[in-house]
Amino acid sequence: MTDGDEPLDLGVVRGGQDREPPADPGDRPGRPGKRSALRRWAAVAAAFVVGGVLGLVVADARDDAAGYADVRLVGGAIQGMSDHADETAPGFLEISLLNLGEHEVEILGLEPHGMTVAAADEPAEPLRAPPGEWVTARQDRLIADCAGPSRDGLRVRVRDAGGTQRVVEADTLPEFGGVAGLVDYVCRPVDLVFPAIGATIVSRESGSVTMELRVANDGTGPLPVSAFEPDTPGMVATGPEVPFEVPAAGSISVPLTWTVTDCRLATGWPGVQIAYTVGADGQSRGHYQLDGTARAELVLLVDRVCGSGS
Repeated sequence: MTDGDEPLDLGVVRGGQDREPPADPGDRPGRPGKRSALRRWAAVAAAFVVGGVLGLVVADARDDAAGYADVRLVGGAIQGMSDHADETAPGFLEISLLNLGEHEVEILGLEPHGMTVAAADEPAEPLRAPPGEWVTARQDRLIADCAGPSRDGLRVRVRDAGGTQRVVEADTLPEFGGVAGLVDYVCRPVDLVFPAIGATIVSRESGSVTMELRVANDGTGPLPVSAFEPDTPGMVATGPEVPFEVPAAGSISVPLTWTVTDCRLATGWPGVQIAYTVGADGQSRGHYQLDGTARAELVLLVDRVCGSGS
């Protein structure tokens, strides 16, 4: 008791259930809390783990994409090709291709340098080219640029394993030659074609032999012939008047009547050949060698006319 019997003030005393929990040491100013630090380090570690996993996924995706984009094709032997390739009669090409990549690709078309592909109503069916296997690819509707410079090379339109369509350049194996000279071949001047059957003997006289020589035009337009005459020493042949025409993709029989003009030259048994000039401007000249039955008949003619003692 104090003076005056005043009570002693002890403040407010609360029971255990109403007591507030002690403050978190981390909440004390000036001192980092352990639990907060652990939470932060755990978040950083989780970020590293997630980042590493994503990095592996991205790296794998990049490796896959690079592998899909690795398209390597090699051209082999030409399996078939047309004689001409122009707008009136587009040509075709068949060639062997080898897939050197690690994934299968689809071949969608061929584009030889110096040629274009005419539009089609429907695209051709893709050709599957498994890795390490030869396949034969065909391209129709080819049109050659005969006015442009001569070029070599083969572009191939493909769809790679990732589904991307693009154009790649096919390499060439030296032993096959690829499409070298393809444009030059289809753009060559029109020419006469002499079938292998040779000449047909029409008649034999004491001083002459008449035969028919079958000639053909493999072009898409009429072929004018401005010269068609023998180039054989000691002999002459009377044929049709020139110029004459051989129809497009057709053939005609050309009659020739042979006589001997100089026994000394004829008995030297020179080669018997026909000299010809074709084309609108006479741009193509050539020779055709007579053999077989036609050659034998002319030898007999020389013997009849000149005799063994001439």
